Amino acid sequence: MDMHKHMLTDETNSIEKVIEILTLQLQLHKELHGHTRELKEILTDNCNEDLLCNKYEQRGLLINKIASLKKDYDSAKECLNSADNKGKAIADKLLQEIQQMLNSIVILDTENIALLNTCIKDITYNLEKIQESKHFVNDLKKHISNSPVFVDVCG
Repeated sequence: MDMHKHMLTDETNSIEKVIEILTLQLQLHKELHGHTRELKEILTDNCNEDLLCNKYEQRGLLINKIASLKKDYDSAKECLNSADNKGKAIADKLLQEIQQMLNSIVILDTENIALLNTCIKDITYNLEKIQESKHFVNDLKKHISNSPVFVDVCG
């Protein structure tokens, strides 16, 4: 857990703290967006399994970090009612940017799910072809073992 974890208490209930928390949330959401975009690139470029797993792990850790700071984020949003106009305007802008990042992440996630589904269909198709090939080879082996052996009388 981050040692600089922000908690709003009655004594630190200031717009500066709210802006600091929202700025951190925006930074984390931008980082999450970057990971999600990179996942799409990996999936689009016929994914490297190790790279894909690594990126999903990094993204998962970031999602956990964002979730762990949700209480601070919710507290910060609640404090906006008591903020002055300038502070509220800055905080509202940060909230809008966070929402835009979230919307963009949702769109990328939808595209990534579609790409993953395509990969799964391709894998399933290839596994079916492998299975068909095994049956074909087994049938050939049976046919060969049941056929009489031809002797080359000229050699």
